Order: sequence, then C-alpha cells, then structure tokens
Amino acid sequence: MQQIFEKLTAALLSLLAIFGVSTAPARPAAEDLSPVEISRPDYAALAEEEAEWLWSQFLPNGAIAFYYHDNGEVTVNPYFSTYAAIALTAYDGSPKAGRRIKGFIEWYFSHMNTWKDDIVPGSIYDYTVTMKDGAIVSEQSTGKYDSTDSYSAFFLRLLWDYAERYGDYELLKAHASEIKTLLNVIYLTRAHGYTFAKPADLHVYLMDNCEVYTGLTAAEKIGDAIGDDCLTQKAAKAADVYRTRFLKDWYRGGRFTYQMLALPVWGYVDADPLFSWDNFYPDAAAQVYPVLWDVISPDSPEAKLVYENFCESWSWETMEYVRSGAEVYYWGALALAAAKMGDEARVNTYLHYYRQRVSPERAYPLYCFDSAMVLMTLITMMNAA
Repeated sequence: MQQIFEKLTAALLSLLAIFGVSTAPARPAAEDLSPVEISRPDYAALAEEEAEWLWSQFLPNGAIAFYYHDNGEVTVNPYFSTYAAIALTAYDGSPKAGRRIKGFIEWYFSHMNTWKDDIVPGSIYDYTVTMKDGAIVSEQSTGKYDSTDSYSAFFLRLLWDYAERYGDYELLKAHASEIKTLLNVIYLTRAHGYTFAKPADLHVYLMDNCEVYTGLTAAEKIGDAIGDDCLTQKAAKAADVYRTRFLKDWYRGGRFTYQMLALPVWGYVDADPLFSWDNFYPDAAAQVYPVLWDVISPDSPEAKLVYENFCESWSWETMEYVRSGAEVYYWGALALAAAKMGDEARVNTYLHYYRQRVSPERAYPLYCFDSAMVLMTLITMMNAA
C-alpha cells in the first residue's frame, strides 16, 4: 500500500510540474547578521530570570496563562501550561513551588471533560479567562482543543515529575481513577501502535507521538509507584512500540516523516510527499522531536545525521526562521534539543539572540511554552557542566 501511495503521489507531482504548478515551498530570505563574538552565559542567572517570568504567568485559580495580562482576556492552553509546570518542577524543588504546581494540577483535574462534555472523557479544552486588575472575572471554555493525545501525555509526565520531585505520591493515589482515564485518552486514538491527534483527525504526527511516548513512560512509573500493575502493563505495552519499532516506522534516511495517515486496514502511509528542509514548520522543525522527548538517543547515528541535516538547512541558533518571517515564535524547543545533542556553541548562540528579542519587556510573542523550553535548556546545560 505504501508503494502504491508513493507512486500515485509521484505521478500527481509530475503532473503538477507539467502545468507549471510549484510543488516546493518558497523559502523566505533573512537579513544578514553582523559577526558577533558569543561567550558562555551565566546559565544559573538566566534560569532564575526565566523561572521568575514563568511564575508570573500563574492565575489566581491555579491555571497558567499562555501570556498573562492583568486586564482583558487571557488564553489558557493546557498543553502549553502543563509544560510550563514541568519546567518549573525541574527548576524549583522547594515546598512553596510544590504547592503552586499542585494548584495547577488540581485546576487541570477539575477541568477534565466527562462524557457530558466531549466524546473523549479525560480530554481538556482551552479556556479564555477575563481579568480585571489581576482578578478573575470569568472563565469560559472554548469548547476546542488542538489535540487529545499530547495534552494527556504532557499531563501524565507532569504528574510523575511532580510526585518524584516533591515526594507527594499520595496525590497520584488520590487521582488514580483520573490517571487511568488520561491513559485511556491516548488509547482512544491509538491505531497500529501510534496515535492520531484527535478523533476527527486521522493524521499521525511525529511531534505528537514523541510527546505521547514521554507520557506513556511516565504512566509506567506512576503505575509502579501506586502499585497498579494494570496501569503499568497497559502503558508499557504502548511504550514498547516506540522502543522497538520507532526507527523502522518513522526514519527515512537522514530525516523522519513528519506525518503519516492512518488507514483502517493497511496501517500507515507517509503523508508528507512535499517534504522540504526549506519548509521550517512542520517539515524541518519536527525533526528534533525524537531526541527532544528521548524516543531515540542523541548518540545514535540517526539522531546525529538528522540533526546535522537540520543545522545545515537552518541557522536556527540565530533565529533565521524568525528573521525571515517563516515563524513568529522563538522555538525554544530547538535549543533544548541542541542541549541534549551536546551542542553548546549553538545553544549559547541561541540564548544570545533569544535575550536580544525578549529583554527587557518580555513582550508577546514570548509565551509560556517557549519560556519553559528555554528554562529546560538552561537546566540541561547546568547539569552538563
């Protein structure tokens, strides 16, 4: 089936080319940068600044804002918020920090959908919060989510990180039923070993599935910690697909396919026929996710070759994708992947240009996820020192 799909795709692209239709994305140009000498920054000082800003994104009800305002509407995207909590958990092990992270966890649990809310019980919608002078006036569900698989996976990861960091395993026991529901959310869109993003979307995304893996490994540990063998075995069964088949199923010789299509009978077929390293997102940016979420080792030959190809394609460390207009956001995830690859020079260069853009106002388009990724990058670099 895969070969048939590839032949049909090739024929279609050839036909488009005959009629003069471009099948390759036009890469925007970025302005040249003046040479600059970049030294190793003070990682600890930068981490303190990043954490302080992330703490300021917490709302009075425990939620974490996409980007906080004292007045007006504030978006809460639980996917991004959860990773902000993961980063802060890694950074600050104090009891005070633990209480604030627990507050977000309880907010998330209290906003999980039931059968009455959505066809995916355990999923969670994005929210719009209206603020006045720092106080919450109203909180309204948007009735939408970007995905079900990644939201749940990140929250499972946070639950484990929180319990391990602050020693609060009782929280896991108290929410054992909801934790099983979170794992069921992942299983609900799982077919042939991998997940599609949400019930209405049969595309199987590389980025989502790497995030799912980190949630599954967290669920394994949670099951062990609370003595739930059924939870452990169910999570391990799903995680083993990634541990044993991931490279075979996703690697395409120097790159990963960034999306596949789930077909009921035949399994998966690649759904990125126009892949181009010149297309920053999702084609190129998605390539770092297997290392980012520990699906593959940064020391593996596949990881090294893909990272080399990515770095040859984009001067990401100088934020070429922002300078060219290909992207608005700062993509701190790239820096964390580079830190895991041991690429100190590019990490330091990224931090230089990141600080140029966000300091001192820390205005939008900075948002909680990018800041959290930068914080995790700094933690990784400090631990490697």
